[in-house]
Amino acid sequence: MKSKINVTIFHNGDMDILRASVYEELWKDYSTFKRRASVQTDKGTEKGRFLARRYERAALLSLYAFFEGVVDNWMDKISQDQVEYQGLEQVSLEEKCRHILRYCFFQTYTRASLDFSRLWEFVQRYERHDLLLLEYVDHTVLTDLEQDIDAYFHFVESMTDLKRFPPADRSTNHIIDSLGGMVKGCCK
Repeated sequence: MKSKINVTIFHNGDMDILRASVYEELWKDYSTFKRRASVQTDKGTEKGRFLARRYERAALLSLYAFFEGVVDNWMDKISQDQVEYQGLEQVSLEEKCRHILRYCFFQTYTRASLDFSRLWEFVQRYERHDLLLLEYVDHTVLTDLEQDIDAYFHFVESMTDLKRFPPADRSTNHIIDSLGGMVKGCCK
């Protein structure tokens, strides 16, 4: 996976290179939308409540996309090494999550002591395109869901070498190194 690269060159020749994976971008989107919803809610106006609802829906969609993207990335990495996990691209997101938990068990022989039923319920509702989920989302629902997703990710990361925010790939590092060398050469 390639990273998004933002380069800023200052007047004095200093350069700031920011790299972020799509997962980091989705997480930042979620955080921004959630924060903006909170700001609009705090205004206490009719327009503020209207805008808060929009931001909360956008936050929920970003959070789900982030969660699904990380899980799909993990399944892809697992299936490269484990033949029995190949061909699971078409199963539901909940099923993928359960396969990842099974993978964790076989890596450490430790069962998940956490209850992920609330997370499974969210995933099922989302995959059924249950619009009530979008209608009733608020700050509390977002916070609860964020905590459930974080608990799931934390468990998997503690049991395996899988990470939700993977490092930039080699080609991205090469581009950045080359770009840095060109800019340094021009500024001398």
